[in-house]
Amino acid sequence: GAPTDGMIRKTVTALCFIACVILQVPLMSLGGDDVRPFTPVAAVASQFVLGAKRGDDPGDAARVLMYPGELARGLWQRAVCATSKSSPSDRCDKPWPPPWKDSVDTDELKTYFRRVSKVFGSKITHVIAGSFFSVGAALLALVRGHTATLGLFSCVMIGYPIMTTRGTGVQPLWGLVPFLALAYMTTSITSQRQAAAARRRAKLRAKEGKAPSVTTTGDGEAKKER
Repeated sequence: GAPTDGMIRKTVTALCFIACVILQVPLMSLGGDDVRPFTPVAAVASQFVLGAKRGDDPGDAARVLMYPGELARGLWQRAVCATSKSSPSDRCDKPWPPPWKDSVDTDELKTYFRRVSKVFGSKITHVIAGSFFSVGAALLALVRGHTATLGLFSCVMIGYPIMTTRGTGVQPLWGLVPFLALAYMTTSITSQRQAAAARRRAKLRAKEGKAPSVTTTGDGEAKKER
């Protein structure tokens, strides 16, 4: 049948959450306008180059994660440069769309991870775990239309460290509000319960199908049939 208003609303919410994560909506400033703000995708991509040396190729896995956000970031920067009355900065000279090979830099990602580690300190483990949860939740929302319980984990593991961390130039940004709201709205604990209940019913049916049935003969004696 035709999709209901509820289904359309859930689909739109899931797509907005996916865009929020994949396009790297900034969640927290890390010390200034010239420093890349915190996003779950950048935090995850920085883990791909932990063992790399300076100047090494970051790999296509990091590029696949970062490229959509770099497209959005570059487009926004071009709009700012076009409307700004001040002298253009070096960022205004960058090509758009960015070349695939030059879209991610190993040295920049390693520097970014050091900055994130310095800002969050002992909470860095929670932040990295929450970043992986967020990326996984976005992929799950793309496939299933909801984030199951990953959305809730993302809210807790990302929201708490950001809201309890303070420093010079370190503060939550506007993107944190839609990120937390959309992550919570796409959470579907009910679906997880229904899936678990369906698995239990399937196991019971499988056991009942294997159990021998009992019939009664004409003499009133029980006879097992397999």
